[in-house]
Amino acid sequence: RTLDRGTLRVMAGIGSQIGQFIERRRAEEELRKSGDRIRAILDNVADGIVTVDERLVIRSYNPAAERLFGYAPDEVIGKEFARLIAEPYRAELKPQLRGCLRANGREVSLGSHETSGLRKDDSTFPLEFNLGRLGPQRLVVGSLRDVSDRKAETEALQYRALHDALTGMPNRTFLRERLEEAIRAGERELKPVGVLLLDLDGFKSVNDSLGHEAGDRVLQQVAQRMRSVLRKADTVARYGGDEFAVVPWGATDVPRAVVIAEKLLQAVDAPFTIDDQPVNINGSIGIAIFPQHADDADALMRRADVAMYAAKRARSGFSVYSIDQEGGDNDGRLPLIGKLRYAIDQFELLLHYQPIVASGDGHPLKVEALVRWGHPNHGLLPPDDFIPSAEQTDLIKPLTAWVLNEALGQVHAWSKAGIDIGVSVNLSARNLLDAELPDAVAELLRTWQVPPEKLSLEITERTIIATEAEETLERLHATGVQISVDDFGTGYSSLTYLRRLPVREIKIDKSFVQDMTTNRDGAAIVRSTIDLGHNLGLQVVAEGVEDETTADLLREYGCDFMQGFHISRPAAASSLGPWLRARAGVNGALTA
Repeated sequence: RTLDRGTLRVMAGIGSQIGQFIERRRAEEELRKSGDRIRAILDNVADGIVTVDERLVIRSYNPAAERLFGYAPDEVIGKEFARLIAEPYRAELKPQLRGCLRANGREVSLGSHETSGLRKDDSTFPLEFNLGRLGPQRLVVGSLRDVSDRKAETEALQYRALHDALTGMPNRTFLRERLEEAIRAGERELKPVGVLLLDLDGFKSVNDSLGHEAGDRVLQQVAQRMRSVLRKADTVARYGGDEFAVVPWGATDVPRAVVIAEKLLQAVDAPFTIDDQPVNINGSIGIAIFPQHADDADALMRRADVAMYAAKRARSGFSVYSIDQEGGDNDGRLPLIGKLRYAIDQFELLLHYQPIVASGDGHPLKVEALVRWGHPNHGLLPPDDFIPSAEQTDLIKPLTAWVLNEALGQVHAWSKAGIDIGVSVNLSARNLLDAELPDAVAELLRTWQVPPEKLSLEITERTIIATEAEETLERLHATGVQISVDDFGTGYSSLTYLRRLPVREIKIDKSFVQDMTTNRDGAAIVRSTIDLGHNLGLQVVAEGVEDETTADLLREYGCDFMQGFHISRPAAASSLGPWLRARAGVNGALTA
């Protein structure tokens, strides 16, 4: 039978509807499967995922969120999102949620933020969240994460940066910040601020006779005793080595500072016991008061240092700063300065060299030049006995010129003998005020035919900030020499200076390196410093390496170079030559 056209149209319409129905069911099935896949993903991600509607009510809540907050889904779905946030922070979050919802269909992300999450048991925790609106739906999707571990690690790093690893006391950086705060408060309130600087007399003999471990235990006991006689509000810090500093809380004039000094001396002067052996040391304290003696933190610490050395000379226990101490100190230096000038002219000075070697294969990269004075009456004097005097006069200029000339001459001699080695020379803050220094260095390099990259010039962190050094450093760098920051970690340098100045290398101070094997915080500081240096594109040298255990740790941490008694003690060039050849490998050629 032939179907008429009307019937055919009806059948075609029915077929089309059936096809659309089948297609819709197929699409719904695909959507269901897609939804199942999305739910499976959300059920297994580590982060809590929550969706919130335009009323700021929770619409969905995955298992990770359940574990994070302690609520079952039926306890929070349909409830305000604010119940997951600690009370003080709820008001801050609502405008951000509403901002996402008003995005007019655009996909919007607010980025990562941190707040305080609130669990079902009313405990709080640091909560990181990312909020975003996806697609046209009026829903905000939130990704939530507990960052307690990360926050604790950050706080621990911040603590270590501001505290001494050995004693647990605040360090020099912390003390400086606190002193600056106290001075600002003193300016506002017209009240005096005091600082006391304590140095241990006879501490070196403890290290020499009983060893560094015993010395460390004495420092720890000193720290405990100092805390015991001070108030909690007072700031007491290990300033460096065997020096400690105190900034008393509140108004501190000379009479009050003297009372505090007497308490500290009484505590420190009492005998110590180390391994059943009595140990006797004494303290010398210098006192300086703002604004009576200085009007900024650096100057105040310098005045306290001058007063402390006056107390040492007088063996008086403590001394309050006075201008007479500066004058007396200068008068006492005059004979020494005159003899030092004579020593330069009469060849009484000499250089010892300490190798700096690659951590991996032990090959020497360079040697550090260390000046000694062969005094006719006092024997071989270390630099600490005469460099400070030279630095406070124009004598530092000819002394530095002599060291550079001798060191580069020795590099030239070693090179002719087949030993390829660089040299590192220390510069003082006063050197970097000398506009003639870069030209003098360039001339010496030409005279001795030493490639510029074979010379490293070491400056301290304090030098970077304490002088108008930037132009001089740039000119030195332009000659091709390397710039190294010595004693890194003991001064006040900032990352801004390290990034801006032409620094090639940092040297980790030995006080941190020698703590590595006995103090976990000390090891963490060294490791963090190595990572910091590498992140800034700098080479890292560890000073004060005295045993193989420390060397192994430094290799594990990725330190580039090492220096210390475990490698080699400082020695005259004639003694060091055979050592360098023994480390050279084939044909006496050294490689860094």
